[in-house]
Amino acid sequence: MTRGFRESEDGLHYAEHISWPMRLFVAVIGLAMFLIPLPFLQHGHWGLPWWQLLLLAACITLPVLLGVFFLCLACGRCLRLHFDKRQRCLVRHGRLPLPPRAIPYADIEPPSVLERSSEDGPYYVLRLRVQGERAMHLSSFGLQTEAEVWCQRIADELQHR
Repeated sequence: MTRGFRESEDGLHYAEHISWPMRLFVAVIGLAMFLIPLPFLQHGHWGLPWWQLLLLAACITLPVLLGVFFLCLACGRCLRLHFDKRQRCLVRHGRLPLPPRAIPYADIEPPSVLERSSEDGPYYVLRLRVQGERAMHLSSFGLQTEAEVWCQRIADELQHR
């Protein structure tokens, strides 16, 4: 089991993961965003000039929308992929609360390994592209050989058409 990838009898699986401490941190930020409008609500009144009322509305609305966004991030699902051997398709469970989508292997381009750089040195990601969509960058590997092994496993799965 490596970096979100695992292999089973029914095919390859990939799942991203967000730790509970990170989700809690983002949720606290999201809830704190709801406190920002309180002073504006306390000091605002209908007797203000129109331009100040517009500014007041923006100072109330924007933090609330940002708070909702952070709460959606904290409670949201992570990307999950299943390379289904029996149905010969990639089943993608996206981040949005939509039903899973089955993508035929014919619509998937062969994967490749990309090298990225960071302060800690190079790392490697798998690039998987579905025709007509933005490419997915899966996992990050410290070793190029490890990334190439999983890239080859995915390529072998896709070639058994």
